Amino acid sequence: MNDEKTILYVSHISKFFQTSGTILRKKRYIKAVDDVTFNLKEGETLGIVGETGCGKTTLGRSILQLIKPTSGDVFIDLPDDVMMEVMDIDKRLSTLEDEDDEEYAQLLDRYQVLSKEHSITKKGNRAMKKYRKIMQPVFQDPFSSLDPRKLIKDSIAEPMKLLTEMNQTEILDKEISLITEIGMSEDHLYRFPHEFSGGQRQRLGIARAISIEPRLMILDEPTSALDVSVQAQILNILKDLQKTRNISFIFISHHLSVIRMMSDRVAVMYLGKLVELSETEELFTDMLHPYTKALLSAIPIPDPTITRERIVLEGEIPSPANPPKGCYFHPRCPVAMKNCGWSARDLVEPIKDMLDPYRNQEASTLPEITEIVSDEQENIIDLIFAEGQTFDKEEVKAEIAKMIMKESSKKGGVKFSAIGDISYQETGELRLAIIEPDTPKLMEPRKDHFVSCLLFDYNYNDRKEESYGEAEGEEEKPSINL
Repeated sequence: MNDEKTILYVSHISKFFQTSGTILRKKRYIKAVDDVTFNLKEGETLGIVGETGCGKTTLGRSILQLIKPTSGDVFIDLPDDVMMEVMDIDKRLSTLEDEDDEEYAQLLDRYQVLSKEHSITKKGNRAMKKYRKIMQPVFQDPFSSLDPRKLIKDSIAEPMKLLTEMNQTEILDKEISLITEIGMSEDHLYRFPHEFSGGQRQRLGIARAISIEPRLMILDEPTSALDVSVQAQILNILKDLQKTRNISFIFISHHLSVIRMMSDRVAVMYLGKLVELSETEELFTDMLHPYTKALLSAIPIPDPTITRERIVLEGEIPSPANPPKGCYFHPRCPVAMKNCGWSARDLVEPIKDMLDPYRNQEASTLPEITEIVSDEQENIIDLIFAEGQTFDKEEVKAEIAKMIMKESSKKGGVKFSAIGDISYQETGELRLAIIEPDTPKLMEPRKDHFVSCLLFDYNYNDRKEESYGEAEGEEEKPSINL
């Protein structure tokens, strides 16, 4: 693998799908891929892992321009000096917080010039033709990727006819060479796809992909539909092809053992976002993000004498049409903090349970609360008291604050720590205001090891220490303004 040449740079790529709206329901955007950035070196394999629905396939198709991304840029096979300039400017822009700064404006202008000239997301279909020679896909289902009405000879020849200047004789010679290289014989060229097994069809799909000598291949679950023994054969073929041709791979899979075998680096995705990126061995042995730890704890160990603590995530994966505030993972995170993104929708049901006199005896001394109303936009919860009651407002407010602090000390009660202010409104309701969350960014706490988590956000941790005076390692406690 060449340590210098960067073949691909993906910059803040996003893909949102719009849902259909009705009279009662507004249109929404499903954030399939949300602000993903990474680079890929020549001859390197980047593995992409994550739960089903996290956006792995959409990311691959967006890079290939099989679907047009909503925003972001993809730079591929540029001169070294241009690629380095693009990456340097993008990195400097992400570190500058003041968008009104003159340096920021100059860098942004230069980046936009480079983007317009070199990013393939800005290219039309005709201009994309030359890039099709550089990058090729291998799809998950080998049968659907081959035309059932065409001989294998014609399917493999198709990209060479469209994207090269080769004549019929040269194409046939290349096909014979390719079919031999993947462990099949010349007579297989004159058969139809239905005459082959799944493993053979995947080999043929690989042969078609490498027929035009691409620089980059995006492999989307290339072995998930195959038997284990056949998987090993396909993986060995891919490794041999990469070694002889110096092709860069983006290897998308949910099979963590395969990812570990094939990849030089691994990117972990969750709900459309990149949450961790590192060298393969470091990620598998010293992972940083809580989601990565949970994901890797599920890998079975073949030795029955070895036990591993399994991290079981609670709750469901949030909807990409309405993702959580702050960190997308925080509702399921075992080490979430009060500033990770808790909102009214996370707290309204726990608050109702806390104030239910049938569930909580302490709540029986409070005035009657007829309604608990939440406002997701304002991030507030209002407690509405029954009319005609007489009570000491300050005493009730202090009692509710005491209950909130008690709940926050229980296991899984960190969400209560996010309530930052309790105050009465002019109309009489008691308002619980939730603190504004911090949104984690992809940071580099270790060399070449990137993670998107507030646990490693030094700016947030410095601010937390100043605001709350907490020593490192101490449990966060609520700080409520009464």
